[in-house]
Amino acid sequence: MIKEEMIFVGIQIDDKFKAIEYLVEKAEEIGFVNEKDPLVEAVIEREKLVSTNLELSIAIPHGKSSVVNEPFISYLSTTRPFPWDEGESSSVQYIFLIGVPENGGSKTHLKYISEVSKKLMDEDFRKELFESKTSKEAYELLKSINEKIEITN
Repeated sequence: MIKEEMIFVGIQIDDKFKAIEYLVEKAEEIGFVNEKDPLVEAVIEREKLVSTNLELSIAIPHGKSSVVNEPFISYLSTTRPFPWDEGESSSVQYIFLIGVPENGGSKTHLKYISEVSKKLMDEDFRKELFESKTSKEAYELLKSINEKIEITN
């Protein structure tokens, strides 16, 4: 689910679509995704339905697609906050992209979103994560989500 290769800290991105494309491209590079464009489109279509901006400087874009080989959660912190949605006053700086296979069933999809959201409601966890200076530091915190998902599967 969460692999260190999918954790990116201090990246200079200031646009929702660039962030989504960046993370999907990285997922394709390590083999979680066969082809990036269909997943990028699925995530953007999902964003059009309801924004995934959770406030607290966090967004959790997600999508299901047949091009996803293996479910994954990626994390990106940007160098500074940026508006996630046009006309919104709240900005985003921390992005979790969740990709699941189309045939993986919505329960898997919802379980990942739920576990990430639960962790992010913990103020101490958020503070520690947001202060991470390296991908390795962030991964050490985030891998507890893997453990929680594996226990419930």
